[in-house]
Amino acid sequence: MNLKDPAVGIIGGTGKMGRWLGAVLDAQSVRVVSVGRDRAMGLPSLARTCDVIVVSVPIADTLEVIRQVGPHVAEDGLLMDLTSVKKAPLAEMMKWSRAQVVGTHPLFGPEGPGENPGRVVLCPGRGEEGMAWVKALFERAGIGVLSMDAETHDRLMGMIQGVHHFATLSVALTLCRSGLDLETVRQCATTTFRPVLDRISAMTNQSPHLFQSLLMDNDCGAPFMKAYLEGTGELYRIVKEKDRNAFEALCYELKGQFHKGD
Repeated sequence: MNLKDPAVGIIGGTGKMGRWLGAVLDAQSVRVVSVGRDRAMGLPSLARTCDVIVVSVPIADTLEVIRQVGPHVAEDGLLMDLTSVKKAPLAEMMKWSRAQVVGTHPLFGPEGPGENPGRVVLCPGRGEEGMAWVKALFERAGIGVLSMDAETHDRLMGMIQGVHHFATLSVALTLCRSGLDLETVRQCATTTFRPVLDRISAMTNQSPHLFQSLLMDNDCGAPFMKAYLEGTGELYRIVKEKDRNAFEALCYELKGQFHKGD
């Protein structure tokens, strides 16, 4: 595998995350070939031209693109994806390709990690050399690397992304159906509620397909969303019945979990 001076092909390289990765590679003088995800007929040629192939397309399209390009990636090449769900893409890359395989998930959006140190999750698939190359690539960019298996990753994201976005959309839906004037809500928002409104504004200004995939394409999310609904149901009962003892007991239970060792 030519990982000393590789050519990297990014499928979906004209999209936001693909452009971000292209900039990371370009900053390290790595040769990059970017194609839009509509260039499906050119994927075999791209795989023959490049040492590393990155699949950076929407979650709903990822598996099909892997099936199209995987068989054409050289056995001594590297195939990786750039999506927030890992178990299914990793399995498909292992199935459809003989190349080295790494599953990758940056824990930030296409704007990059910002001022805070960013992290990326790497899920090993096949081959140590490819894993080491990807790890070094991100570390040189100042991005921290977490390594874990795909199933653990997806369970974590089912909570971190699934329940988080589910709850935010639930608040947005409640606001819209409350009969309250949204502008007045903004004017009266407390300092702790303003970030919630900002998050709602950001989410509702993006394509619904993004959050649809985050909520529906990770099967690990549904059990956590069910637990969230059960938790809100329990809290609603306590508040509605003005059960102050139960409320205090719940708060102490949470404090014991979130402040262990304090």
